[in-house]
Amino acid sequence: MFSVIGEVLELTILISFQVLKATWWIILPVVIFLKIQPLWLFKKRVQYATSLDWVLLEIGLPRDVIKTPKAMENVLAGLHGVWSPINTRAKWLKGEFVDQFSLELAGTNGEMHFYIRCLKKQRNFVESKVFSQYPDSEIQEVEDYTENLPHDIPGRDYDLWGADYVLNRSWVYPTQTYIDFEDIEEERRMDPMSQFAELVSKLEEGEHVWMQTTISPVLTEIAGYAQKERDKLIGRRAPESSSLAGELVSVITDAINFLLWGTEPPPKGAAGTAPEASMMRLTPGEQDMIKRVEIKSAKLAYATTIRAMYIARNDVWRSEHIAGINGYFRQFTASNSFRPAMGTFPSSMIMFFKKQRNYAIKKKLFNAYKARMFGVLSAPYILSTEEIATIYHFPGRLVRAPFMPRVPIRTSEPPRGLPT
Repeated sequence: MFSVIGEVLELTILISFQVLKATWWIILPVVIFLKIQPLWLFKKRVQYATSLDWVLLEIGLPRDVIKTPKAMENVLAGLHGVWSPINTRAKWLKGEFVDQFSLELAGTNGEMHFYIRCLKKQRNFVESKVFSQYPDSEIQEVEDYTENLPHDIPGRDYDLWGADYVLNRSWVYPTQTYIDFEDIEEERRMDPMSQFAELVSKLEEGEHVWMQTTISPVLTEIAGYAQKERDKLIGRRAPESSSLAGELVSVITDAINFLLWGTEPPPKGAAGTAPEASMMRLTPGEQDMIKRVEIKSAKLAYATTIRAMYIARNDVWRSEHIAGINGYFRQFTASNSFRPAMGTFPSSMIMFFKKQRNYAIKKKLFNAYKARMFGVLSAPYILSTEEIATIYHFPGRLVRAPFMPRVPIRTSEPPRGLPT
């Protein structure tokens, strides 16, 4: 029996070789095109991005922010309105893409600042969405804070550590959000931003911690992906193909299994599906995971790239701040979690040419941050407005870290018509 199988495999390889020999002139251009395609699209997108007029807006926080991160989620839901379809011709010939925003936190010399980078044509739109939720804040256009540091970082005076942060699992599974940090009683309520604010408050002169969340709205039908994951969790299988090709593949597979292993094909139900596992059989953790997946699928979503860096002069460098950055992202662990993407951060595990390769990684990371590159060092993934608002929002009264600039309380003239 095994000799027959060997002959069949040998014949298959021979036929494949002959087909390849006769059609290489068709296959080779296709392979080259598939290799060049991403490079071409990247080049066009960089050219298109550099041709746009961008502005960096700094948000001055009111003295007391009494709103929860839900307010920032509402801002993000409003910003989602910039989505518009991009036709294929504009995408491949001009490099056009859906409008992007960069939500940035910058800790510099112990001070914490909030920025939103957007297209100049979208400035009034962004300001209206922020003011609708934070009417007492102040917004002003500022110079790019990344230009305040030398361009040769890492270099003789400065060093850096950083990474792109990606998800450990499929983006269908949500991370922990601000809902999990909230409590009815304010004294027991936690703000996830407090860890980042406390880290920034410990910075000395010459130290910087930057975090950048670049987002682009998507209208992908994530509910369909969520439904597939839900079915997988509860043990439901998709109906098998009823086409002639599908039936033929099924018959051949069953025959091979019977000849080699003597196994009978599994029985099929009336509809051709396996019996569903009851939701009651799932553990509480599995039920909670399914609930979280369904909640995320009902939210508006953005394609996301998250990048964070610690930059400091060599004479004030403190490696414990790297652990502080990683610890900030660890607190969002739930059904999913964040981790530094391999190849985007300097590592001591590199065996050959470690110094040169780490230098190249740092340089690419620094340049990618300054250019707000989206999906270049790591593939973007989808986060809901709730997840993004958890990572980037304006901290409330619970966050008491020092050196967080606040806008004084606004005063206005009394309404007309009051008796003197």
